[in-house]
Amino acid sequence: MIPKCGRETSPVNRIGLLLLHLKPLCIQRLNTALLLAATFLLAGLLHGQDRSRVEVRVKDDRSQPIDRARVRLDRDTVPGNESLANSDGLATFLDIAPGAYRARVSAPGYEPLSRSFAVNLTGTVVDLEFTLVRLAELKQTVEVRGTVGPDLEQASSPSTELRREQVKSLPGRPAKVADTLPLIPGIARTPDGEIQIGGAGEHRSALVVNSTDVTDPATGRFGTTVPVDSVESIDVFQTPFLAQYGRFTAGVVSVETRRGGDKWHFELNDPFPDFRIRSWHLRGLRDASPRMNFSGPLIKNRLYFSEGFEYDIRKTPVRTLPFPYNESKTESVNSFSQLDYIVSDKHFVTATFHITPRHTNFVDPQFFSPQATTPSFRGLDRAWTLIDHKAHGGWLIDSTLGFQAFDARVGSQGSAGMSLTPTGTLGNYYSTQERDAGRIEWLETASRTITSGGRTHNLKFGSTVARTSNSGQLWERPIDILDATGQRLKGIDFTGGTPYRKSDIDQGYFAQDHWMIAPNLAMDAGMRLEYQGITGTLRLAPRIGVAWTPLRKQRTVIRGGFGIFYDRVPLSVYSFSHYPEQIVTSYGLNGQIEGQPRRFLNITEIDLGKRFPLIDSGTKAGNFAPFNKTWNISIEHPFSQTLRLRANYTHGDTGGIMLLSPRIVSGSDALVLGGGGKSSYRQLELTAKLARKSGQEMVFSYVRSRSRGDLNEFNQFLGNFPSAVVRPNQFSNLSGDLPNRFIAWGLLSLPWKMQIAPMFEYRNGFPYASLDAARNYVGLPNRDWLRFPNFLSVDARILKDFKVSPKYTLRFSVSGFNLTNHFNALDVHSNIADPQSGVFFGNNKRRFRADLDIIF
Repeated sequence: MIPKCGRETSPVNRIGLLLLHLKPLCIQRLNTALLLAATFLLAGLLHGQDRSRVEVRVKDDRSQPIDRARVRLDRDTVPGNESLANSDGLATFLDIAPGAYRARVSAPGYEPLSRSFAVNLTGTVVDLEFTLVRLAELKQTVEVRGTVGPDLEQASSPSTELRREQVKSLPGRPAKVADTLPLIPGIARTPDGEIQIGGAGEHRSALVVNSTDVTDPATGRFGTTVPVDSVESIDVFQTPFLAQYGRFTAGVVSVETRRGGDKWHFELNDPFPDFRIRSWHLRGLRDASPRMNFSGPLIKNRLYFSEGFEYDIRKTPVRTLPFPYNESKTESVNSFSQLDYIVSDKHFVTATFHITPRHTNFVDPQFFSPQATTPSFRGLDRAWTLIDHKAHGGWLIDSTLGFQAFDARVGSQGSAGMSLTPTGTLGNYYSTQERDAGRIEWLETASRTITSGGRTHNLKFGSTVARTSNSGQLWERPIDILDATGQRLKGIDFTGGTPYRKSDIDQGYFAQDHWMIAPNLAMDAGMRLEYQGITGTLRLAPRIGVAWTPLRKQRTVIRGGFGIFYDRVPLSVYSFSHYPEQIVTSYGLNGQIEGQPRRFLNITEIDLGKRFPLIDSGTKAGNFAPFNKTWNISIEHPFSQTLRLRANYTHGDTGGIMLLSPRIVSGSDALVLGGGGKSSYRQLELTAKLARKSGQEMVFSYVRSRSRGDLNEFNQFLGNFPSAVVRPNQFSNLSGDLPNRFIAWGLLSLPWKMQIAPMFEYRNGFPYASLDAARNYVGLPNRDWLRFPNFLSVDARILKDFKVSPKYTLRFSVSGFNLTNHFNALDVHSNIADPQSGVFFGNNKRRFRADLDIIF
């Protein structure tokens, strides 16, 4: 273990102590890593290699080549080479060094398109194909294909990418980034609406937009994400062995937004509201979600603007409650604006602004929690970002300054207390709170390619410094736990509670190298150093990965890697000592008090146990440092330009998770917030992508996974809607555990110029816990045989475009959901004191929806 440092030791001195006083084993590992890094750099200076070639083919939706289409090849977001396509629609770029690129294609009268790709190995030919659609028509899906195996993102850390053109046509009509994530293998949405990545809650993953962290610093959750209409691409990394990524132990969602094109483009989706019709009578407005997107040049070839705007008013019905007392009512605005200023061919500046005011009345009503017992929520998130991209002296420099603010207000439907019974909740929600959180972040990255003597190193260095804050207060009212006859079993009262104001400074520094060892072998090696001030912990995170194409034709790619990752500790953890304390009273069968009421102190402990060897921590309360060790191996093979298969296995173990558990401390009852939690995740993924001409594509994916861990994670008790009942911790299947899941989705062409977007999902049900009348676990919660029935859903959307004038196009669509009318249970009677214990109920039956979009 790294020796402890005193409270007065500065972060800089602690880095020195870390390097000087590591145990011999750690020193040996560090020396080995430094020796490898030196070897990489030396080899890069001594050897030479051949360059690759990129061929871009541009055609229209009738498969005819577009002559003199403008093609630009940017590297690492910096404008680069430009060429015009010949009469065959072909533009060729020679002498291309390995690295990350984006191809941008435009032609007069057509809507511009772009696509990211990578040249990872040398001496290869990357073949890209774009299909452009005239501005008066709706843009189709763009297909980009490489003729060689290594054209897949970063060498050892391939992401799963979702493109805006793909997801917008799906039956669910995803409006925000978070709505698209369940399409990705290994990501699911639980019944309470939370995104689970790698079997873990979203508070253990990172969300970055244009390289800027936009997660809520108080809770670690994603909040309202960017509108899909403003997105260029969504990349999800479950095994990012690149040192540039930090502050997570589960996965990274990286979003790149799009700038305005060379021509103005307007799009209006869902302009008309949907009305509720019951028994052939109009019963008011059901929902309205008009979305508008417009973009174009404010100054030709210099200043570009893009705006994505959504207004959403939605009354979500709950099938397990009677009308009209079965709705959650939400009203929100989601606006994302972007300005791009081209200073020169080697320098441009991007500014973005994202604002999302929203209000929900009756948050997540259910059969056991009717409207009166639900909370209300009002939030306002804002994010400003200024990014400067510049090429100077062979280096590519990115400077980013980000500001985020997150305001939250949680209320209730009344001032009555809350009662928990085996058959449902009575009264009003027990907790109200006000919270304001924010972040100011400064990021610097510098990258450079060194090629000499036949070898190439793509070097990248970076730093990030962020100041976060969280202030507010929590108020709580009494809770009664009753049996089936209404007899009181327990009473929970609350006392104390004070305002809190917490702030933090966290820092991160990284260095990474993408080394071309041979034309068919590439390696990523890097190190990340992180320091979080409020925890007093310093963390080293080495990462290494390889990509190998063993066959001469360089089609099959074998990848593998290992990495150490650390999670940020949300500031809500350090507000716990300011929460009201619980006084629990137990009652006997005659309604008399049994024993003395027990007052539980709120204690945040000091982790004095054995720590992970690459963590150095002080001895102050809350010195937490969640860490993850993950290794991965995958094989990918393109059988043709239309079919690609991938098999992937991931093995991850996480420790140091913050848990809240009832304990006895120095003879007193206490709710102790500690850092000794563990979890594990295993995943086998098989994915096939089938692509055809004119943007048709289908994705088939099967995932076999297992996620287990401690159940009392802090986020259940310290978030926006905390649970008041704190049970003894258990180690079992996590709430997002899905042993088997198969999904298929895509976009296909039909006769008469129609399209169909099918969506199929079959999976095991989520696990649940069995409780008794006093809300205690009955046996082990989330056992394999305590699961919802298997889930099956077949959805589809049929689309047809009608060109009403040279300027306007109307898109009509009809969507069908649960077309097989399969019974997908929404809830279960999980309390053994409930007369219907073990019965599953509720179902979204087969239904249809019609939509209209206007494109001009």
